[in-house]
Amino acid sequence: MSGHKPITQRPPSLTRIVRRTLLGIALGAPLTSVMNAAPAWGQTAATRQFDIPSGTVNAALAQFATAAQINVSFDPAQAQGQRSPGLHGVHTVDSGLRQLLSGSKLQAVPLSNGSYSLIPVIDATLQLDPTNITGRSADSAASPVEGYVAIRSSAGTKTDTPIIEIPQSISVVTRQQMQAQGVQTVTEALRYVPGVKVEAYGLDPKGFDWLYIRGFNGQASSDYLNGLRQQNNSYAFFRSEPYSLERIDVVRGPASSLFGQGDAGGIVNRVSKRPEANHVNEVQLTGGNHDRLQGQFDVGGVLSDDQHLIYRMIGLAREADTQVDYADGHALTDDRLYIAPSLTWAPDEDTSLTMLSDFMRDSNGGSLFAYSTPSGHTTNTLMGDHSFNHLDQEQFSLGYEFRHRLSDTWEFRQNARYGQVDLILQNLLPAAVDTTTGNVTRIADRFDQHLNTFNLDNQLQADFTTGPLSHTLLMGVDYTWQDADISRWRTRAPSLNLTAPQYGLAIARPSAGNSLSSIDYDQTIEQAGGYIQDQIKFDDRWILTAGGRYDYVRNDLDNHVGASSNQKDTAFTGRLGLTYLTEFGLAPYVSYAESFTPNTGTDRSGSAFDPSTAHQWEVGVKYQPSDAILMTLSAYDLTKTNVLTTEIIGGVNTGFTVASGEQQSRGIEAEIKARLDQHWDLIASYTYTHAEITRSNRGDEGNRPANVPKHMASTWLNYTFDDSPLKGLSLGGGVRYTGVLYGDNGNTYHIDNYTLFDAGASYPINKHMTVSVNAQNLLNTEYVATCDDSYECYPGMRRTLLTSVKYVW
Repeated sequence: MSGHKPITQRPPSLTRIVRRTLLGIALGAPLTSVMNAAPAWGQTAATRQFDIPSGTVNAALAQFATAAQINVSFDPAQAQGQRSPGLHGVHTVDSGLRQLLSGSKLQAVPLSNGSYSLIPVIDATLQLDPTNITGRSADSAASPVEGYVAIRSSAGTKTDTPIIEIPQSISVVTRQQMQAQGVQTVTEALRYVPGVKVEAYGLDPKGFDWLYIRGFNGQASSDYLNGLRQQNNSYAFFRSEPYSLERIDVVRGPASSLFGQGDAGGIVNRVSKRPEANHVNEVQLTGGNHDRLQGQFDVGGVLSDDQHLIYRMIGLAREADTQVDYADGHALTDDRLYIAPSLTWAPDEDTSLTMLSDFMRDSNGGSLFAYSTPSGHTTNTLMGDHSFNHLDQEQFSLGYEFRHRLSDTWEFRQNARYGQVDLILQNLLPAAVDTTTGNVTRIADRFDQHLNTFNLDNQLQADFTTGPLSHTLLMGVDYTWQDADISRWRTRAPSLNLTAPQYGLAIARPSAGNSLSSIDYDQTIEQAGGYIQDQIKFDDRWILTAGGRYDYVRNDLDNHVGASSNQKDTAFTGRLGLTYLTEFGLAPYVSYAESFTPNTGTDRSGSAFDPSTAHQWEVGVKYQPSDAILMTLSAYDLTKTNVLTTEIIGGVNTGFTVASGEQQSRGIEAEIKARLDQHWDLIASYTYTHAEITRSNRGDEGNRPANVPKHMASTWLNYTFDDSPLKGLSLGGGVRYTGVLYGDNGNTYHIDNYTLFDAGASYPINKHMTVSVNAQNLLNTEYVATCDDSYECYPGMRRTLLTSVKYVW
C-alpha cells in the first residue's frame, strides 16, 4: 500500500503558468492551488493502490496527486471546510478521484493533457460519466461497510488502521453479512468466524453470549462495545441487540496492552450504528417459528440546515417462545423491548461529539435444565418449573465519543459510558437424579442483582514523520469502575418425577429469612491504566507495531455473610509486531502479545492470588489484492499461566486453591472473505485448535479443556442477480462443522461432532420494499452442545425459520 508522502512545492514553469491562466479563464475562477506531480499522460485507465485516510479535501488531494503522479488544479477557497472520506484499495485515477470527492461539493474534470481540474457541483443532478470502479472508499473503522469485506479496523490498535497492516488475526462481521444470515443474537453473528466456538451451552434462554476464543472462555472477559468493556458481575451482564450494531470486530489473542485486564483468547468489539446525514430510514416486521413476532425500526437524518446536528433512533420489540416447551404446554419465552437514540454534533471538520444511549428490557424463561439419559441423549423433559423459573432484566447505558483535531499532527479523543443492570433470576436446579425411580431432587435459587459501571478512555494520537519513518503514535489513560450489589438465596424445592412430571407448583420464593445458604455482598472494582503504542512505517513496506501498558486494579468486597476482602493487582503487558507489505497485496507478519486477568479470592494464608497471565507468539500472512478480497492464514502458540488449581501438600488436598495451573493452546486459523464478482460473495474459515491443560493438581493434566473442539470449519456463499426479471434477488447458503469435544476438563463427557446448514434469500419487490427468508439449522439436525454431568446435557439450537418484510424510504 502507498503511504503518506509529503508534497514538495516547486516554482511553476512558464508552461504551467500559461496552462493555469488559460484554465482559470476557461472555468471563470482563479485556480491558485495546484498539486504538482510528474504527468502520467494516458495512464488514467491504469489501476493503482491507494491508502488515503479521511480528512480535509486539501490534504486528501495532495496525497492522491503524489500517489497517482498527476496534476490536479483547483481553487482552495472552494475546498475550504470540505471533507473527504478517504480512499483505500485498487482504483483507476478517474474512479479514485470520484470516490475521494464523494460527499463534497466538488467534481473532477479531466483535461486533454491528462491533468485534472476541480469545479463546483452546480446542480445536484450533475453526474460524471460512469467509471470502472474496482475498489471503494472507506470513511473510518466505524463506518458502514458495503458487502462482507471490511478493510479497516480500530479494534486491533485503537487507531483507524487497514487490517492488512495489523500484526494480529482480526475478523469483521459486517452489517450486510448479519442481514444476509438473519442474525438475531451476537453469537449467531460469530458462527462463521474462525477460532471462535459459540453457543457452548446450546439453547440458553437467558441469552448469554457463551463463546470460547482460541480455546479460552471469553464469555465474561471479551465483551466490548465501541472500544469500551461491558463489565459484568455474577449474572449481571450487559446484553447486546445485534440490530443496533454496524459491525462486530473480533481480535484473536491477548489484547491487554491496549484494553487492560482480559483473558487470553481476545476481545469481541461490537460497533454501534451512528447518526448519518444521508440516512436511509427503514421499518421491518419479522415472523418465525416458535411464535416469534418482531418489529424494528431505524430512522435518522439531519436536524439542522448546516448538517452540524444529526440523529438516529433504533428500536425493537419482540414476543417469542423458544424451541422447548414444558410438558403442560407452557413455553420458555424470549421477549425484548429495546430503544437506542443517538445524536452527533459536528460544528466543523475538526470536532465532533456523538452521544450514544440505549435501554433494554428482557423477559425470558431463565436457565434450561433438560433431562438427559445416561447415554447422553437429551430429552424434552424439563427439570425446572415455569411457575418459578424466569429472568427479568432491565439495563441502560449513556455515553459519548468526543474527537477534536488539534493540528495536522495531533488529535484528542475521549470515550465514556455509564451503564446500569438490574435483574431477577430464579431457577430450579436439579441436585441429583435417581435413574431407578426417576425422582429429581431440586433446589430453588433466586438472584437479585444490581450493577453500576463507568468507563472512560482518553486518547492522544500523533501522526508525524522522523526522517524516513512515519509514525502513528497513540498515548492513552483509561479508567473503569463498577459497583455491584449481589445476593443469592437458596432453599429446598419440591422434587420432580421424570415419568410423570407436574408443573405449575406453588414454590416459596427464597429470601434472607428462609435461605439454607446465601451469597450476599457489595463489590467495587476499579481499574486505571496508561498505555502507549507506536505504529512505525518505513519505505511504505515495513510496519513495526510496539506498545506497552501498566494497570492497577483494586477489588473491594464487602461480604455480608462471610469474610470481606481487599485485593490489589498490578500488571505490565506488552506487544510487538512486524508486518511487511508487498506491492501485490501480500503481508506476512509476526507478533508477540501479553494479557492478564485478576484471580479473585484468597489462598490458604488469606493472601490474594497473583493475576493470571498469558503470552502468545503468532505468525501469519494476509492477502489483499483488492478491497474485494481479504485472506488470512495464521499460526499461534498461546499459554495462560497462574490458573487456579487445587492445593496439594504431601499428597493431601488441603481444600484450598493455588495459582499454579497452566493451559496451552496452539492452532492454525484460515479465513477468506471475498467479493468474487458482482454476483458472488464468499466467506470460508477453518480452525485447528490443539488445547491442553499443561499443569494442574485436579487430576486433569494432559486433558483437553471443556468445550474446545480440535476442528471447526464453515463456509457461506451468496449469489445476487443483477439482470431482469430477477434483478436484486439474493440467495445464500452456509454450512458449519464442529468437531468432537468434551463437556468437562476431566474429559468424562464426550460430545459428538455435528454439521449444520443455513440458508437465506431476499428479493426487492420495488425500491422501497424487500422481503427475506432465513433458515438456521435448515435440516433441523438434533445435536448435543455439551454436558455437565451424566443427566444434564444441553440441546443444540434447532431449526429457526424467519420471514421479514422491510420498507425503506
